[in-house]
Amino acid sequence: MNNRALPSVLPVVPVLLLAMSTVLAGCASKPARPQQAQQQTSQQTSPSPLVVTQPQQAAIDPSAASRANSDAETGSLNEDPKPLQENADTVRQREKREREIHLSLVNKMISQKNEYAALAHLDSYERRWGASFESKRLRADCLRRTRQLDEAESLYKSILGQQSNARIWYGLGKVSIEKNDMKTAASRLEKAVQVDPLMIEAYSDLGLIYLLEGKQTTSYDTLMKASQLSSNDQGTLANLALWGLVYQDFDMAKSIADRLKWSDKTRTQVLNQANVIRKRIGNPSNGNSNTAEQIQ
Repeated sequence: MNNRALPSVLPVVPVLLLAMSTVLAGCASKPARPQQAQQQTSQQTSPSPLVVTQPQQAAIDPSAASRANSDAETGSLNEDPKPLQENADTVRQREKREREIHLSLVNKMISQKNEYAALAHLDSYERRWGASFESKRLRADCLRRTRQLDEAESLYKSILGQQSNARIWYGLGKVSIEKNDMKTAASRLEKAVQVDPLMIEAYSDLGLIYLLEGKQTTSYDTLMKASQLSSNDQGTLANLALWGLVYQDFDMAKSIADRLKWSDKTRTQVLNQANVIRKRIGNPSNGNSNTAEQIQ
């Protein structure tokens, strides 16, 4: 029985060999696509994207971190910047300080006898801020000092109704002095010291007017009040020296002349003014030839 079974099994081996050769031949005829394989390989081997933290980025590029912080605070650079809005009270206070500083500058120019420059600055002030009571008063002072007396008087009077200011009355009194109207000048200066009892300039000019009117005691009292309010005011001291020469108080006149360090020329000029006043008030010199020497 065994001899009969073998022949039926043996033919199977060649069939299997033939099938395997056929499969191998098919694989050889269809080679793998290199590009597709490379893509698959790269997909499998490419690393995942690198995630950089913010501290790492700051270490790599500090300027980038600074820009990021700036953008976070102020918004995107592509956006229009938002204007800073000041508080209304802050704006008013700032503008008030600017106006005060400008008028202070004008005052300083007037005290330095730069009245024309002061007028130019007043034009600039009023163009920006508009005319104010104080700017008008300072303008009137400049007009008076530049001998534009009618314009100055008109401007003084226009603001007198707004505020009874001692400096307005003083300015009007000075205009009257320049116009040689001593009666009106005295009335206006008296109103100035009524409004401001500490106004040295008004007392000094008023005392001089009283001296020109022959009011010996009143002029002395008024000049002494100005002198003691401000012992260093040279105008007041000069008026007191003049009073001493008119009423022959030569010791006082000489003391003041020495204190102010007057030259011989200045002493002679003041003495000549005293002689004119004596004649005006009917109190001529006693004829003492040594009068001029009393203050030398």
